[in-house]
Amino acid sequence: MPNFVVPKRSGAHRVAAIALYRALLTQCAAPPLPLADDQRAALRNIVRNKFRRNRHVHSARLLKLSFTAGYELLDTLDRASSSPAAPSSLLTTLLTTAPPHLTQPPQGRKLPPPRLTPSPEACPPAERKVLAVRPRPAAALGGSGVRRVPRIVSANLFPMLRLAKPQPRSLSRVITDKVKQRQRRLNLRGEAADGWAWVAAQEDGWDGVLAEVCGVREDAEGEGGRWVDEPLHLVRAISGQLAMQKVGLEELVGKMQGIVDKEEELARVEGMQRRRERRERMMDKRREEDVRKLLGRSADSRKGGKPI
Repeated sequence: MPNFVVPKRSGAHRVAAIALYRALLTQCAAPPLPLADDQRAALRNIVRNKFRRNRHVHSARLLKLSFTAGYELLDTLDRASSSPAAPSSLLTTLLTTAPPHLTQPPQGRKLPPPRLTPSPEACPPAERKVLAVRPRPAAALGGSGVRRVPRIVSANLFPMLRLAKPQPRSLSRVITDKVKQRQRRLNLRGEAADGWAWVAAQEDGWDGVLAEVCGVREDAEGEGGRWVDEPLHLVRAISGQLAMQKVGLEELVGKMQGIVDKEEELARVEGMQRRRERRERMMDKRREEDVRKLLGRSADSRKGGKPI
């Protein structure tokens, strides 16, 4: 292998390493191996930890030592499975002298924490959409506590509630998708009505000429119908889709208008309540000032010996 090639990026190196790794794990689980279950598990953990530790090694000398040790362990396991005399004691010595961190199961790869905040372009769940949570109670307004009445605006003929700026990216994405979908339908309907219908009418005229001159019937092959029927059917289908979309938008406008009316009524009631509380606070403050002035005059009169 050339020196400029990273070993872990070399196909030959990867094939040899994976083959040795699988052979060692398979031999550790072989039934003739004279080891207990806990010893087999510890031996497998040693193999897994050593391979995991050396997967980023680039030194040819260290890689040669690692492969040599791996093949020697594989030969020892083969001999222990066939004649469990001396090799079994060698494996026992290896397990007893191995560091504790090698005999433990390797730690799993830490996955990144899940993203708790959704994408700004993701639509909120159904229970958190504007039409489901509006109008909000006064306790949930936050900030100054003053209710801001939304307005119904048209975004390319699609209604929306203008709540506050900036506009959510999810709403912008939905409006853009709806506008593009409607434009595709309009383009397809116009192409079918102006282009395909004219071509189909010419085909029907040619079929009429063949039927008149050559005696060939239009439904000679059992298909029947006219060429122009398909474009007209497509035009009617798209017009039906646009009409259904218009009905849905009218229902949506009705729901939005109901929310605006409720918000206006709540804003009016809350405004009256705030003005009433403000008047009461002003009256209380004025009353306290009058009491302080009266008490001050009485104290001055007592110092001067004059009755109140």
